Amino acid sequence: MSRQKNLATMALLTISGWAVQSTAFSIPNEYRLKRPANFRSIETQTPLNLLLPSSPLSSMSKCPQKYLTTRMAAASTQLPPMADLAVRLDEPILSSKRYSGFPVWKSSIGGIVAYVFKTALIAFLVALTFALVTKLSSLFIGKLKPFTQSLSHGYRVSRGRVLRVFDERRTKNIKHPVGIPMDFSDEENATGGWGVCTLSSREDVGRSQFVKYEFDLPLEDNTLDLLLGQQITMCYLDKREYVAKGDYYLSSPRTSKGSFSILVPKIKRDYAIRADEDDNISPDFTELDIGDEIALKPGPETLQYRGQYFPVTDMVYFVAGEGIAPVIEQVKSVLPSGSSSVKLVKVVWMNESEKDFDVAQSTLEEDYYKYFKKLDVHCILEDFERNELDDNDEIIANVPRFNPGTMVVISGPRSFVGKAWEFLIETGYPDECICVFPSD
Repeated sequence: MSRQKNLATMALLTISGWAVQSTAFSIPNEYRLKRPANFRSIETQTPLNLLLPSSPLSSMSKCPQKYLTTRMAAASTQLPPMADLAVRLDEPILSSKRYSGFPVWKSSIGGIVAYVFKTALIAFLVALTFALVTKLSSLFIGKLKPFTQSLSHGYRVSRGRVLRVFDERRTKNIKHPVGIPMDFSDEENATGGWGVCTLSSREDVGRSQFVKYEFDLPLEDNTLDLLLGQQITMCYLDKREYVAKGDYYLSSPRTSKGSFSILVPKIKRDYAIRADEDDNISPDFTELDIGDEIALKPGPETLQYRGQYFPVTDMVYFVAGEGIAPVIEQVKSVLPSGSSSVKLVKVVWMNESEKDFDVAQSTLEEDYYKYFKKLDVHCILEDFERNELDDNDEIIANVPRFNPGTMVVISGPRSFVGKAWEFLIETGYPDECICVFPSD
C-alpha cells in the first residue's frame, strides 16, 4: 500500500511539472521573502518568467497554485536584481542559430580595413620622422655653413701664402734668362723678320666656347722674346691662296720654352672676317691640319700708359671673353711685392655664359688666395655684344671711380672694346689713362 502511495506521489509531481505548457507564471507577493531595509526591494524588478517546453502531458490540469509557488519562492529570493531574461529549457541561452547567418565577408572587410589603417599610420609616422630629421639636419647644417666657409677660406689663404713664398724663392733663384729667344732678324735668308712655327695640337677649354691652339717653335729651347702686353702676328696662306693674317695675345707664359699657345673662339665673330688695308683676311685655324707651318713675328705693343699721374698705384682690368688671356700674365707680373708700384689690382671679367669662365677662373682664384689683400676679382654674366654696359647694376657697382694714379686696361673683342671705352669715359676716366687690348 505504501508503494502505491509513492508511485501516486511521483506521478502527481510529474504531471505538475508538465502541466504548464509554454505558460508564464509569477510568484505572488505573499510568498516572497522579506529583506532588510538596506537591501533593494525586489518588487521593483520584473517578475521572473519561465517558459516550459511542451510535453505529452500538456493536456492535464494544472497543479495546485499553492504548491508551485511554494516550490519557486525559495528560488526567487536568489535571483539578481535584473532577472527578466526569458529562458527556454530546450534551447541554449546563446543559441548558435541566432549567429549562423552573420556574413563572413563583413569580418574580412573589417580585417582589411584595420590592416590598411595600420599600414597608413606606420607610413605617416615614418614620413613625419624623415621630414623632421631632414629639417633638423638642414637647420644644423645651415648653422655650420658659415663656420665651414670660414674654415675653408682660412685654409685656402694659408695655402696661398705658402705657394707665394715658394714662387718668390723660385723667382730669386733664376739669375739668367730661361731658354733661347727666337731670332726674327735673319736678314741673310731675307725672311723679313718672320719666323716659322708648327701647329701641334688643338683642344677645347673646359665647357667654354674657346679652343686653345698650341704651336711648336723650331727649337725646344726657343722662347718668344715678347714684352708685357705685346701681341704675336701670325700669317699663312689659306686654301683659296689668300693671305690670312692676325694679331694674338699669348695664353701661355711669355717664358715658355719650345712652344706657345693662343685662345680663339670656336665660332668666328662676323666682324673678324674682314679685309684690312693689305687685302688680308683674318685667320681661320679650323682649316689647318696638325703639322701645318705658320709664319710669325712679334706684333704690336699695346700696354702703353699715356697719363700724367705717377706712380701708377691702382690697376683696373675691364675684361670680356678671351681678353682674359693677356690679363692673367699682367696680373701675375704686378702682384708680387716689390715688382711694381701697384698696390691694388681689380679684375672685372664678364661673359655671356657661365661656362666661359672655365678659361681662367681657377687661375684667378689661385692668385687671389696668394694675394687676397691686393687682388680683387669679380665675374659677371652679361651679353656685352647685345646689351649696354651701363644697364647692368653689377658692372656699375664694381667699376671704381677714377682716382689719380689709376690705370685701366680694356681687353676683349672689338665689339666690347668700343662699348667699354665709352662707359669708362662717361664714368669719369681720362682717355690717356685707358689702355686697349683688342682681340681678333
